[in-house]
Amino acid sequence: MKETKIEITEANGLHARPAAELAALAKRFTSSIVLSSGGKEANARNIISILALGLKKGSVIDVKIEGSDSKAAMQELIVFFENLH
Repeated sequence: MKETKIEITEANGLHARPAAELAALAKRFTSSIVLSSGGKEANARNIISILALGLKKGSVIDVKIEGSDSKAAMQELIVFFENLH
């Protein structure tokens, strides 16, 4: 299992467009990708679940990835959040 914390730095937070891009990215991997913030959890493959986290600028997400391609998935997610704008 791979785990990390990521802070949302985008001024508009994680709104519909980037949430859809994140869900599409997560679907490329076989690993389970779970995001959690503020006591809520979200399956990263589900845009509604991601949006329900209500991630705004400054929000910190716990990312947990478990599966055979967890290392590659984590690398891709980190790059995704670094380039979020």
